[in-house]
Amino acid sequence: MSRTVTRLATGVVAGGLALVLSACSPVLTTKPYASSDGARVTWEGSNSVKGENVLVLAAAEGGPARIVGGLTNMTSESVELTFGFVDGESETLTINPRSTVLLNGTGENDVVLQDVPVGPGAIVQMSFSTRTLGEVVLPIPVLDGTLEAYADLVPEPYEVQPAGAGG
Repeated sequence: MSRTVTRLATGVVAGGLALVLSACSPVLTTKPYASSDGARVTWEGSNSVKGENVLVLAAAEGGPARIVGGLTNMTSESVELTFGFVDGESETLTINPRSTVLLNGTGENDVVLQDVPVGPGAIVQMSFSTRTLGEVVLPIPVLDGTLEAYADLVPEPYEVQPAGAGG
């Protein structure tokens, strides 16, 4: 066999082997995942309402906590989404058809819940529910202002008045 034929055969075998092996490895980028600090909010079997990069910002356990992220309604009707800490305070937002509500600490969609049950660095269980999809309970990360992007969004902790102090 000549060198040219040997090189050609080697190239064909290597190409074929690469093709076979690439079919064995999954393509991970086709699977949805939370690519940032927050969590994804989804209901099993439905993609009509979802949350992306949802997280909680708080200075300390027991204080106020700002909810940030994006909430999307892909249906043709408005959706009322209720969310909050499990066994705690909740908030209801109306999301217009085929739109996204950004919870970014500004405007009318600034959501601050009281008495976050865990401190920064922990995970809090949050409930998300709609009339048609029902309820899901998901682990959501709690962050503080250590990261510059969140520093101005962390709500100030409560000032505790000493017992007997007049105001």
